[in-house]
Amino acid sequence: MTTALRRVALVSLGAMGVLAMWLAAQQAIAGSQYRDDPRNIRSVTTEPRRGVIRTVDGVVVAEDVGDGRRYPRRGDYLHLVGYRTPDDVSGLEASRDADLRPRDDGSITSWLLSLLGADLEPPEVRLTVHDTLQQAAVAGLGGRPGAVVALDPRTGAVLTYVSSPTLDPNDLVDGSRSAAEARTDPAALDRVAFRLLPPGSTFKTLVAAAALDAGMRPGTAFPDRAEYLAPGAGRPIRNAGGGRCGTGSEITMRRALAVSCNTVFASLAVELGGEALAEVGERAGFNVSLPFELGAAVSSLPGSGDLDADPGALAQTGLGERDVRVTPLQMAVITAGIANGGVAMRPFVVDAVVAGDGTEITSASPDEWRRVFSPRVASALVAMMVDVVAEGTGRAAGRADVVVAGKTGTAEGGGGPHAWFIGFAPAENPTIAIAVVVEGGGAGGSVAAPIAAAVMGAWFAGSTP
Repeated sequence: MTTALRRVALVSLGAMGVLAMWLAAQQAIAGSQYRDDPRNIRSVTTEPRRGVIRTVDGVVVAEDVGDGRRYPRRGDYLHLVGYRTPDDVSGLEASRDADLRPRDDGSITSWLLSLLGADLEPPEVRLTVHDTLQQAAVAGLGGRPGAVVALDPRTGAVLTYVSSPTLDPNDLVDGSRSAAEARTDPAALDRVAFRLLPPGSTFKTLVAAAALDAGMRPGTAFPDRAEYLAPGAGRPIRNAGGGRCGTGSEITMRRALAVSCNTVFASLAVELGGEALAEVGERAGFNVSLPFELGAAVSSLPGSGDLDADPGALAQTGLGERDVRVTPLQMAVITAGIANGGVAMRPFVVDAVVAGDGTEITSASPDEWRRVFSPRVASALVAMMVDVVAEGTGRAAGRADVVVAGKTGTAEGGGGPHAWFIGFAPAENPTIAIAVVVEGGGAGGSVAAPIAAAVMGAWFAGSTP
């Protein structure tokens, strides 16, 4: 071989080597990036199977069957799990796309991993949700517009997540409905995390917290009035049943919360001022993005300047009306914060990603989000909320086996009356915190509280707190 030919051969071999290295890099690195990109719709039709999504109590809620994705619980998990079709993807199916993909994708990387004995079965995503609680919440709402969300206050794990009404994602998979049509259907709205409503009297827990921060006590007495007219306001605020809330000329804050006395909390909001209400509200997560995997609307509360400029609006704000807007998920986080000694944990819905051989690839780690209340204030709120259920407006949420703490709400604004209930149990060592809303449902004590009782019943009957 002449010198010139030898040089050409070496250059050719070198070029081939560089090309081989580039192709390997594309296959091993860039290829996986292209494959895992949610915009790569081609992967939906080419991958043989994806991992199962299963509740923490073992119920399959998403799986591959035949040539498509199937959802055995139909619409019960739509707003959490989402769906995956050839032209659309949503919910956990989107946010956990990479976790659900088969690890054996035909690439050089997977071939090498298989030679080394790696398990290439598609992983399973295990939720924190309990299907027993989910079914209790679905039954409680009975198709009415509303939401039920429960958390473990100690960790932030989501125990149930129900938005009603709902759609059957199987109809999208088999083509009975188009994804574009479904997205415009009101039933597609996630009312747990994206529906903003006035919280009504559940907001009185925050007014009470601001009063406790200011040095008042549960036993602090206030005038027991049949109506209250804020300075400059056009119309007075009256109590729900008319007349006074008690039998005397005065009523304590503890008793006023138990019977949801409007005149006390309206006057208390004006006395405390806009700055105190805005401060406690923002600590509780109003006007702040909630760190949640699937996103959430920002709950809103007017600033202190706007509140102080209009005492009439400030009085209505003390009742959770006027311009206050909150999601059920945010109310559940606030309630869990009270139950957890004042600390709100970051809510999460995936317990673990599990390999085909049963080993955990990743697992959730509870994370403190923020301190909402001091331990002293949280403890006082617990005692006051126990009275709400024991002898006040929340009796329908009570149970014989555990002590339940809670607060009812009937929000008249925003197309109400919206029936609310927030609560937790056991009061002395809470393992579940819940928020329930039935839109246009009526009174919180008679409509929302029984739903919370049913979900808590399922929790204490079938779980190991």
